[in-house]
Amino acid sequence: MIPAIKERHRRVALWLCLGIFLARVIGQIEVLLLAPSWLPPFSAWESGLVPYPVLLPLQCLVVAWMAAIASDHSRGSGPMWVERLRVRKRLNAFALLYASVMLVRLIVTAAIPPHSVIDRGLIPILAHWDLAGFIALVARTPTESTDSTRAVDHP
Repeated sequence: MIPAIKERHRRVALWLCLGIFLARVIGQIEVLLLAPSWLPPFSAWESGLVPYPVLLPLQCLVVAWMAAIASDHSRGSGPMWVERLRVRKRLNAFALLYASVMLVRLIVTAAIPPHSVIDRGLIPILAHWDLAGFIALVARTPTESTDSTRAVDHP
């Protein structure tokens, strides 16, 4: 695949991850306020580790952070453009570890009765996988910015 096409797909995938996470945040708010019958109950949207009044502002910060990163990556430069190879490698390792921990969480959740994973944390796990995917995409930032004034790569 031509590098420019691969890069365009990576940038679209960043925005897609942002959209998925935003839909999760809005969906949880909708369930809390309106409780539509076509969405899972509120308890399915949270793990209970962080109280919702604390979680919602944190989720809003994550959405803003993801938007800033996706915006810089769409421009091909900016403060959220990851230039250093070492940082990209660490981000990639973190994304893999993060997704793996969520896989273990899913397996443990499914193994403990009752075995209804949807009502017991599937939505938060999927949201975490979305965030891990976003981080992995950021880790795949090209070594060269599309802005020719930016540095190429730093070890």
